[in-house]
Amino acid sequence: MKPLRLLTALFLAAFFSSAPAQASLKLKAPSGEALELTARALQPGEVILVVWHKSPDSQSAEFTFLGKRYEFSAIGPAGLPFALVGIDLETRPGSYLIKAEFLKAQGPKELLESTIRLLPKTFPRKDIVLDDESQVIPPPEAAERIAREQQLLAKIYGSLAAEWLASGNFRPPLEGRPKQNFGEIRVVNKVRRSRHTGVDMDAEMGDAVAASNAGRVALAADLYFSGNTVILDHGLGAFSAYCHFSRLAVGEGQMVCRGDIIGFAGSTGRSTGPHLHWAVRLRGARVDPLSLLSLVLE
Repeated sequence: MKPLRLLTALFLAAFFSSAPAQASLKLKAPSGEALELTARALQPGEVILVVWHKSPDSQSAEFTFLGKRYEFSAIGPAGLPFALVGIDLETRPGSYLIKAEFLKAQGPKELLESTIRLLPKTFPRKDIVLDDESQVIPPPEAAERIAREQQLLAKIYGSLAAEWLASGNFRPPLEGRPKQNFGEIRVVNKVRRSRHTGVDMDAEMGDAVAASNAGRVALAADLYFSGNTVILDHGLGAFSAYCHFSRLAVGEGQMVCRGDIIGFAGSTGRSTGPHLHWAVRLRGARVDPLSLLSLVLE
């Protein structure tokens, strides 16, 4: 059976975490199989919720998008299987192919194809002037530690737990409105240095920080750049990270529930004052945590 090609619908962007997801599209095959895509916006750094609407004779389904293959291993809205897709913040705008494959109880597999257009996004820029060059470039004696920690983080974010460990919707780890600084381009002394891959939240020293969702503690350690850090594995390649804690409240391997206290705000690592740096990775894609808050998963 030849793949069915469908036109891509227009997606509308919404930039406030408190608003419901605004972008929606349903791709439907003749048999009744359908994928429903929902997102805050179709842009770099966003999260897409893909829900599978099964036909009566379907057995399994999978799809590929942005070079990654996804299965429907979690149950979410209205008891339907779902998957979360992350669009990395450095993904180029343009048209990308999504391919779905549905396995039937009888008969051949059914294939579904469509193109999805990712729109451009302008990220903020921050120019910083520092007189002390040591505040910009780590000292040589820290190089081995930094390399070792980068390898550790790559191993964690590259792992893929087989089951969904989270439960329901994601929540902010702190009260108050996060800064809109995800993806911020940092230019220090007129040299582009880094991208800000999370959002910062104002906090007082010692404020309790809660897990944004249930998961397993994949890391609870002091890192050179992010200080006292907790990384939660929510399963299926979804991770949330919480940085610069003054004190940790959990240990590696521990299971936590949504809302459990995992640490206390501080200014450890490369930090200029008490705050929380909150970041999310989906199958390695660096995404805005606020886009994840806009999705209904329960």
